[in-house]
Amino acid sequence: MLLRNLIGIILIFLLLPACQEEEVEFYRRHAQDEDGKYLKDSLAYLGNHPRDENGVLQPQPVRDWEFIDQLSRKISNQDLKGKVHVVDFFFTSCPTICLQVKNQMLRIEKEFKDYPDFSLVSFTVDPKRDTPERMKDYANKLGVENMDRWRFVNGDKFEVYDLAADYLSIALEQPDAPGGFDHSGYIVLVDRKGFVRSYATGTIPEEVDYLMDDIRLLLNKNK
Repeated sequence: MLLRNLIGIILIFLLLPACQEEEVEFYRRHAQDEDGKYLKDSLAYLGNHPRDENGVLQPQPVRDWEFIDQLSRKISNQDLKGKVHVVDFFFTSCPTICLQVKNQMLRIEKEFKDYPDFSLVSFTVDPKRDTPERMKDYANKLGVENMDRWRFVNGDKFEVYDLAADYLSIALEQPDAPGGFDHSGYIVLVDRKGFVRSYATGTIPEEVDYLMDDIRLLLNKNK
């Protein structure tokens, strides 16, 4: 399982589709044309996607999932269809990067609080300890404004660890890691149809600035 996840992560960054729009200077989250030039206002479909018999990339959405949130409500990927949303992975006892990433998620929450078609989702990598009650307390201490817009999610750990690969992330138990878990610090952007379109390192505010531009781009498309 771990090997499959790691192979998926390695392949994630190798596949970008082609679009036809105005050229701009390099920006890794934009799609490329046939000459390898980066294009304006055209986010790629990121991930380890298959190709058809003609070698044309066939983007796939994130796999189906259904778990529970910090208020013990069921939540699934189907509940997010039609919404632009960002995803990250965390655990409430994280001693390293989680608080930095959550501070950037709070920035995003505040910036897009007036958009009813925008959501945030945080998957715990420690579901045994991160009960709904504990996640609710964590969200309250963070200062989360709207528990309907920002869902903290608890699910079967092996399902969550496999699911992380779809979100360009790594999530796994690692006894030697600080806090006992290894997880990516990415904030990942997903479109209304469930396709991963962009990401940022959640500990680098400048990258999150770019990610917020990408969020605006998706929110303003197909209203």
